[in-house]
Amino acid sequence: MSDVNEQTVEQVAAQLREQRALIDVQRRDKRERLRLDADHRESLAEMAEQAVSRKRARRERDRDEAEAVELSALYRRASRSGARARIRADINRSAEMRALRVAWVRKATLWIGLPVLVAFGAWSTAGVQVGVVKLFGLAEESAGALAAWAVEPALLTIVAAIIVGRAVLRSSGGDTDRRATLVEVLALGTSVALNMAGGWTGSGLEAIGGVIAHSVGPLGAAGTAWLIGLFDSYVAKADPWKGAPRLADLDLAGPAQSDRAPATKVAAHVPAQEDEMPAQPGRAPVAQADRASELEPPRMPARVELPQVAQAPARRGQVVLRTPKEPVAEPSADEREESMLRAIARVRGGEEKRSAARAEGVSESTLRDRLKKTNGHSFEPVAN
Repeated sequence: MSDVNEQTVEQVAAQLREQRALIDVQRRDKRERLRLDADHRESLAEMAEQAVSRKRARRERDRDEAEAVELSALYRRASRSGARARIRADINRSAEMRALRVAWVRKATLWIGLPVLVAFGAWSTAGVQVGVVKLFGLAEESAGALAAWAVEPALLTIVAAIIVGRAVLRSSGGDTDRRATLVEVLALGTSVALNMAGGWTGSGLEAIGGVIAHSVGPLGAAGTAWLIGLFDSYVAKADPWKGAPRLADLDLAGPAQSDRAPATKVAAHVPAQEDEMPAQPGRAPVAQADRASELEPPRMPARVELPQVAQAPARRGQVVLRTPKEPVAEPSADEREESMLRAIARVRGGEEKRSAARAEGVSESTLRDRLKKTNGHSFEPVAN
């Protein structure tokens, strides 16, 4: 009986050990499966997170590249348009452009004032004709009455000729004197007097009203002539060359058409922990070297010169803008003195002072001063 019991106990113990081993295996398997599931879910989450990070990095790179393109276009537009605006402003403040504007004022004064003068003259023509007929007692259909219509146009033609001649002379360095002014005043005064004589009809307020009505034309013509002379005197006194730079002294260099803004480096700002993919079973880490660069601003060139292009032949009246030449070494004092003596010799030989000064490369004002000193302070030493 004891042997049977002992075998039974041993068998039972063996069975229990087998059951415990089975349970342990099952539990280890369950834990392993749970761990593998957790690792799998973690790997999926990390991959999804990395995909989102890469998508964000690509979106930032695209935005940085678009902004870099806009910055480059803005730089090119600012460099070219800004240079053209600077050149335009420099040209407008130059002495040559100021002289053109002053000449335009004189031309505009004549073009505006002379038609107004003719309009007032047309109004006063009838009054002058009536005044001439009344003063001389001419018949209405006589030849003298018909010829009286030409008195006012003749007077206004004299005034207009004096105005235009004065403007031309002042623009050429000359001027009129008191005789021309006296003739102008007499012509306008004659027109006013004849209109007042023609308008003096009746007595009292009626006569005064007729005189005022007939005096509108001649007084308007006289005022217009005075305004034209006033503005012409302003133009004659203007000195556009004083305190203004010459075109040759200005820096008119601009950007070349082929210039482009320097390339910009675009970087995607990604956190450091996302620079590399996490190690996956059987996969090597992926490096992203293009994320290590940084955004650099475009470098502006210090100065851009215009390309040298062949100048087409300029048409008559067309202004051609040329690139300023390299500065030439100034002559010495002895060379300047020799040039001055040669210019004085040219003037004494009958050549004009301006052409002599230009031919010898000296200043015309300096040449005039030297001629004053050498000819007894006479402004016109020789007859040109």
